[in-house]
Amino acid sequence: MNDQPKRVYLYLDDVPERQHLIDEIAKVRQDVLRVVERVPEGDYYTPRYHGWSLAAMLGHLNLVDQLSIRLIQAALLGFRPTVSLGMLNRSNDFMARIYRKRLVRTSLHNMERNQKRIADLIHHLPVGKFSKSVFHPGQQQYITIERALQDLFLYHWHDHLRTMHEVEGIQPSARSE
Repeated sequence: MNDQPKRVYLYLDDVPERQHLIDEIAKVRQDVLRVVERVPEGDYYTPRYHGWSLAAMLGHLNLVDQLSIRLIQAALLGFRPTVSLGMLNRSNDFMARIYRKRLVRTSLHNMERNQKRIADLIHHLPVGKFSKSVFHPGQQQYITIERALQDLFLYHWHDHLRTMHEVEGIQPSARSE
């Protein structure tokens, strides 16, 4: 997309850079929570975001977090499975139907749990492992784990948050961009 803001990638060699990424991941999730708070509970299950309900969007974000953790863990062990774009799109469409009525409070609980798992992964990953490659299904290419941590756990959320802001008529804060 041409309207995407420039993505800035951090080198995660030191604790402050890792903590900065963890803080940014927490901030984007807080921004998503602010959108959830603005949507009336009666509209949680109404298609809103390119045909996805709020419940489906939250379910999707959590599922991608969980699958991304597994994908990175597999890459660390030397397994680098690929996922075709067609399979990714079919899976997203299928899961949107499954998650369209998912309890929002369950997704919010999972969001918190996943955030802790992601922070733990970022904190404890040895520097020498960041250059290993992992397949990014959305980009259909191999990227470094260092970049994947940012693309999958930060920028993926930013992309969906941007859609949510547009639909809800929310002016994004400077940090949401």
